[in-house]
Amino acid sequence: MTVRKPWKLLIYLVELLIVVGPPTRLARADLSIEEEKKIGRQFMKAALSQLRLVQDPEVVGYLNKVGQDVVKHLEFHHFPYQFYVVDSSALNAFAAPAGYVFMNRGLIEIMDDEGELAAILAHEIAHVQSRHIAQRMARARVLNLAALGGMLAGIFMGGEAGAAAIAGSQAGATSAMLNYSRQDEEEADRKGLRYLEAANYHGEDFVEIMRKMGQDSWKAGGHMPTYLTTHPGVSERVVYLSTTVGTRAPSTKVRTEDSEGFILMQVKLYGAYGNPKEAEPKFREWFEKPETRAMAYYGTGLMRRRQRLMDEAVTAFKNAIALRPDLAPILVELGETYFQMGEFDKAQQVLTSALTLAPDQAAALYALGRCQLEQGQAAEASKQLEKAIRINNRLPKINYYLGLAYGKNNQLVDAHYHFGIYYKREGSLRNSQFHFEEALRLTNDPKEKEILNRELAQIKGALRAAKQKQ
Repeated sequence: MTVRKPWKLLIYLVELLIVVGPPTRLARADLSIEEEKKIGRQFMKAALSQLRLVQDPEVVGYLNKVGQDVVKHLEFHHFPYQFYVVDSSALNAFAAPAGYVFMNRGLIEIMDDEGELAAILAHEIAHVQSRHIAQRMARARVLNLAALGGMLAGIFMGGEAGAAAIAGSQAGATSAMLNYSRQDEEEADRKGLRYLEAANYHGEDFVEIMRKMGQDSWKAGGHMPTYLTTHPGVSERVVYLSTTVGTRAPSTKVRTEDSEGFILMQVKLYGAYGNPKEAEPKFREWFEKPETRAMAYYGTGLMRRRQRLMDEAVTAFKNAIALRPDLAPILVELGETYFQMGEFDKAQQVLTSALTLAPDQAAALYALGRCQLEQGQAAEASKQLEKAIRINNRLPKINYYLGLAYGKNNQLVDAHYHFGIYYKREGSLRNSQFHFEEALRLTNDPKEKEILNRELAQIKGALRAAKQKQ
């Protein structure tokens, strides 16, 4: 995905903050739930077009599993929660309006276990539950609209540029903005700790990850790290969190964490997305321990494949499988590597083995379906891809490959519909409109017509809005 210039995002975010109403309405103390949902949808359009998101189903699936497990222990919630990993080394996590939660790859990489991940997710969920972002938006529209736009743009930039944008935008705002922000953080910590413990995680995990962010975040050149700029008072919060946790009676209900799931996600982030100079020392550390040696081989395979050293990648994956033949994700990556090498028979064999271990492994179904497409097995491919999309509809390009499979099976309505969805998600609205119109022309089914007309109404509305902005 192309990452656009941060100043364009700044302009977009300032615009979306204005859409709720004209200046005469801006002095209200808060936003309604529906207004926040509207802003959230617009915010996500900007985020999805600007941020480089990790699309890997294993990474996204694991993050969502942990996040949704925290959510299900809430007493209530106004918004459906969605969790995303941003491909950025900056230490940051951020709750956007209406339940969209982002966590940067760099923050996950400094964690030691699932409990620390759940702690940060619980904290960000607490911001949403308390509607802090909505309250800040309402206040900022009164105090300084440009300040809030600068802050949000800075969050997305990360690093020096982001810190400068945030610092510059806050310089023009009143001190009340910062004071409220510290109050927000304390409330989010208290609620987040409660949510974390309700999900049967250790409260100590919250203290530990906060301590790491206060210490490790300064190693990259001494610049103000993003999380410390957007979540102030970390050192003070570590003290009172530690005191709070220390005075509580030990919980009798402590969950068994998915330590293997966590390390598989971390390996994927290091190997497939991280800086090799940072990943290789981590892999060497894992090589030293028998219990993590397979993960070291796995990560090395991912990294070598990214470097297009395909034979070395295959060797590394095979070494990992020799140590852990029970781990379907490693088999999937070996199958994917054979697929990229054009060795489709080997790819099918390995991916079939992965599905024997884990029949609902969406990544394996997706890879196998693509492989079968390449071999002219369109009917079988469509079956695998249909299973995959039912399990995980956020697989990258899944609608595109379903469109291809249905087209080769002469299921033209379904083919055009999935191409329409694919191009819509890619932001290619004219192509999306063409395929939805073709599907509408070809179908006689009333329900299909209703769905297609609804999609076309959204596309045409978006095209009109884009034309008005020109």
